[in-house]
Amino acid sequence: MLIRTWREQALLTQDELAHRAGLNARTIRRLEAGEAHRPRGTSISTLAEALGLDAAEQARLVTAALRTSTRPARTGASGPPRATTVPCQLPTGTPHFVGRRKELSQLDGAAGGPAAAPRVLAVLGGAGIGKTALAVHWAHRVAGRFPDGQLYANLRGFEPGARPAHPAEAIRGFLNALGVPSRRIPAGTDARAALFRSTVNGRRLLIVLDNARAAGQVRPLLPGAGGCLVIVTSRDQLTGLVAAGAAPIVLDPLPASDAVRLLARRLGPARVAASPEAAGRIAALCSGLPLALAVAAARASTHPGFSLDDLAAELHGAGNRLDVLADEDPFADVRTVLSWSYRTLGAEAARAFRLLGLHPGHHIGVAAAADLCGLPVRRTRALLAELHRVHLIAEPAPGRYAQHDLVRAYAAELAETHESPAERHEAECRLFDHYVRTAASAGRFSPCG
Repeated sequence: MLIRTWREQALLTQDELAHRAGLNARTIRRLEAGEAHRPRGTSISTLAEALGLDAAEQARLVTAALRTSTRPARTGASGPPRATTVPCQLPTGTPHFVGRRKELSQLDGAAGGPAAAPRVLAVLGGAGIGKTALAVHWAHRVAGRFPDGQLYANLRGFEPGARPAHPAEAIRGFLNALGVPSRRIPAGTDARAALFRSTVNGRRLLIVLDNARAAGQVRPLLPGAGGCLVIVTSRDQLTGLVAAGAAPIVLDPLPASDAVRLLARRLGPARVAASPEAAGRIAALCSGLPLALAVAAARASTHPGFSLDDLAAELHGAGNRLDVLADEDPFADVRTVLSWSYRTLGAEAARAFRLLGLHPGHHIGVAAAADLCGLPVRRTRALLAELHRVHLIAEPAPGRYAQHDLVRAYAAELAETHESPAERHEAECRLFDHYVRTAASAGRFSPCG
């Protein structure tokens, strides 16, 4: 019956409710199990008062009790009560979604795991890589498997001018969406999390936790039992969450073919087919970053007189491609979106990130990075790990690091702004000396020397 739902929302045990209402605990158990086929009106009124129900809720309880009194006895135990409200909170998916076949397959496979525990999928990657687009697109595909609804929260882990959402704030929103009155929601995070777990227990919900800052922000929002599926997106690696069993899906830039398909979706296939080489150059100059491709396509759409050759030439000829990929909307400005990751760094890691922008190649080893920064190898390794944690660099092989072209352009821009000419010159000299020493060492072992 509804009694169980309201009792759990009030954080009362059956014995505590019985004591408060002056009833026998066995009566409470029978009422919740639907085995009291002719409940007394006085008992129902007493329970309503003990639970603090308002007039509308009392009316619902009385109606349910009347229905119970006319039903034949049930031989089996009833399942958990269903939510009276079925939330449908998923945001609109992108109409231009393309590719990600491997990642969609990974999500399908991970979602089919054992149902004894809540399944948690972590979609991870750098700024503008398309984490939210993938998570929401896939969530809409599988929403029909979750008859009790979908919950969505933007945790604001990496956003301008806003602190990350506190778990207690997100839980309150979920409980309200599930029909729990605000006056029954406790103040503390732990108490709210316990009420949330009780409320969703036995239900099949799809929960999307978007833009998480860290694993600690996510843990209180996880259901306690199976039946629910949670999708988390983050620029952070969420190592603690993955160590606890979450399935990681790490996004890379789009391959060239999918990048061109994305342009065709946004600009129309005819326009791309008319200038396929230019479309390929635009895709390459955006380095497969979905956000950059979207901004470039928007620029072409709002300037129909521009040919794709014009746009490709603009991107190629710009002193900084980030200037072409800029916009007044911070969520559509590549430079601004990258800055939200940069601002989470400590001072030393931020300096290391800027100096990496001076490196002329795509890949760098730990020893070279240490000389570039003028720091011991051990300390440099820790700073590189911090950059890797928020996906400002990648680690394609152990001890070898790489930066996306646009990320490296952003780092170089910051170095120009924050490091003096003398500091940049010294860093470049240290890097040059490192490679000279490395080459000299290699020459001593060369069979041609």
